[in-house]
Amino acid sequence: MIGVAEAEARLAGMSEKRAAHARRVAAVCVELAKRFGADVEAARLAGLLHDVCREWPPEALLAAAVRHGIPVGPLECAQPVALLHGPVAAAELAAAGLDDATARAIALHTVGGAGMTTLEKCLYLADFSEPGREFPGAATVRLLAQTSLDDAVAEAARMSLASVLHKGRGIALGGVELYNELNDRLGRL
Repeated sequence: MIGVAEAEARLAGMSEKRAAHARRVAAVCVELAKRFGADVEAARLAGLLHDVCREWPPEALLAAAVRHGIPVGPLECAQPVALLHGPVAAAELAAAGLDDATARAIALHTVGGAGMTTLEKCLYLADFSEPGREFPGAATVRLLAQTSLDDAVAEAARMSLASVLHKGRGIALGGVELYNELNDRLGRL
């Protein structure tokens, strides 16, 4: 089983900037897990490990996705680093002994998806809103996260989708499913 010591060892192989981001995500993910009732140690591991494949070259991510049976369509081929680093990291880490719940949180941390658990939402939100993220709306999401995990995740998903649309990029279905599911649950559809 993968623990904090191994997670820290994996961070040593990353750039200083990426490792610092992972540590901030882990800290926020732990805070959110405590606040909303997720497993704190799983949250710490998920935060530390979520970007272990983020610095891989596109061709390596595509090859690993195929090796692990991760679906690769035109959108993933066009944006492999953005869209495959989470699922590939989850598969690689699961093969190395990471538990399924933490691996699934890592797989979903960028795009999200329908039916996310509290741990999965905590990691998604921590990656979106860690203190190093400075963009319009980040403070709003952090404020929402003080009282409602679903409100904060719904706003983060809305902002992510709006950004992708503004850039004219393809939209990953998981993000749309997450947004619609939470807005239905919150009575906003």
